Amino acid sequence: MREGSWDEAFALASVTFSILECEKVSLSDANARTLARDLKALCDLPAFATSSMDGWAVSAGGPWKVIGEVATGKTSNQIIGASECMKISTGGVIPAGTTAVIPWENATEQSGHISGSVEEGANIRPAGAECKKDELLFKQGTLLAPPMLGLLAATGHDFLEVTRRPRIAIFFLGDELLHTGVPTDGSIRDALGPQIPAVLQSFGADVVSATFVKDDLDTLNKEIKSALETADIIITTGGTADGPKDYVKAAISHINGELVIDCVKVRPGYHTIVAQVNSDARKIAFLALPGNPQSALAGLFSFGLPLINNLLGRQQEELKKITIASPISTPEGFSRLTPGRVNNGEFTSAEFLGSAMLRGVAVAEGFALINPGNNSPGSFARWIPFTWN
Repeated sequence: MREGSWDEAFALASVTFSILECEKVSLSDANARTLARDLKALCDLPAFATSSMDGWAVSAGGPWKVIGEVATGKTSNQIIGASECMKISTGGVIPAGTTAVIPWENATEQSGHISGSVEEGANIRPAGAECKKDELLFKQGTLLAPPMLGLLAATGHDFLEVTRRPRIAIFFLGDELLHTGVPTDGSIRDALGPQIPAVLQSFGADVVSATFVKDDLDTLNKEIKSALETADIIITTGGTADGPKDYVKAAISHINGELVIDCVKVRPGYHTIVAQVNSDARKIAFLALPGNPQSALAGLFSFGLPLINNLLGRQQEELKKITIASPISTPEGFSRLTPGRVNNGEFTSAEFLGSAMLRGVAVAEGFALINPGNNSPGSFARWIPFTWN
């Protein structure tokens, strides 16, 4: 696709590549991983009827004679008869014969008896109240979060099948890049090296290498060829236009790559390229980002994130609609990605919006995807949130 719309490019990035293979990990290593299989409960939750309060397990009407205590974490063989009770803690297994649990604060203890009032069935969590055995808990493609891991542990899971994280090799291109200190004599301090790997990790990928390459085609070809042996995605920054030292398209051609996306009608991010490379029966993704910092981030969130979601088997979430607080115009036929913030569904753009600028993105919470044309206040846009917020 040459110079397609943002939506066309997004759709292609979302479906072009195949889901990676799965691997088994322990619950303690499963946070922020993506499920490779549907997961069902291995038992009822709770597995037994339990008390939801500290108090007394009682039977029928009171006052109740105290006949013992329910040991925490164990079932009791004792049966509570009418007008009898047992001391019980939150989470304790309800003894047979129990009709309710009366909380400590609602009961009076005197001479081995308990008095108070409670409704039948109160403060008892029935077995399976949260879920039944074999009930579907989470679907394939779910991004796991800590509370989910707690639920999975409670329903008997120890290990999970998750999709392998994509392995990414990054190449930062440019003779002018300075990696430490204050830039002088026409050099430019590299601003993408510290942020691109961190963004990719927030997407759920593993960055296996990050290499700075001078503007030399032979060197670039050699580096990319080596990375193809292990990487699932090759990412480059810079060199995507048609200038005398823009070598990315030539490098893609050198490895027999096929262009999927060749420039997108969006500002910033126009010179973004997506290609696919067949290497040893593997289809490898190639994402070439513009060199300007804001353009690179725009391309990464627009097309890198759906590409990685595709490899992980995650569902692409529909972008939320927002309204804009101020007028925003775009070049004819182009969408615009504007960094800023959303408050109560209304977008306010950041300052410092040039494609080479960093300050606006640094304080923003995401990009507003602005429709082509002249957009007046109150016009609808779509919201692409940053993944670290």
